[in-house]
Amino acid sequence: MMMERIRREHSYMVRLLAVLNQKIKQLQAEQSINYSVVKEVVDYLASHSERVHHPKEDILYHYYMEHYGHKDEIENLEYEHEILSDKTHEFLNIVEMILQDAVVPQDMFIEQLESFILAQKRHLEMEERSILPLIDKSFNFHDWQEVEKQWNLGEDDPVFGATIAEEYQQIAARVRQGEHESI
Repeated sequence: MMMERIRREHSYMVRLLAVLNQKIKQLQAEQSINYSVVKEVVDYLASHSERVHHPKEDILYHYYMEHYGHKDEIENLEYEHEILSDKTHEFLNIVEMILQDAVVPQDMFIEQLESFILAQKRHLEMEERSILPLIDKSFNFHDWQEVEKQWNLGEDDPVFGATIAEEYQQIAARVRQGEHESI
């Protein structure tokens, strides 16, 4: 069911944000980090959200508004997805600059990383606490059938699925092992 898939994806995102949070702790302890892992996490959050996750949520939100009326918090979600996407790509650009040997002050990077994590967490928490319960409470069996018909993309997650995409090998290994790498 679509709601379970969305919530499962949210839990994946929370796990990846924890990996990034660990990077902040390492940097604050003046340890070096593997910036390519940061890039993989942010790239995954950007590409998977834009290609799979947010379009799936948008189906729910549009259906809700068509059949149950307009609520401000739901009407703003598509716009919020766009803003979150812009912020994610801006942060991804900073990480890519670092990987290309650009000098980015560590305190600025930490601040940007903290801001990125906070924006992601706020969005997830808002959806989990307000939006998804409202939809879950409102939708009946027929509604769920109708939204499921609108979703026709494959669901193999490139990090958490059965087949790991080559570009996400590092984070998949860390997430699956529950490790925190030091370099």
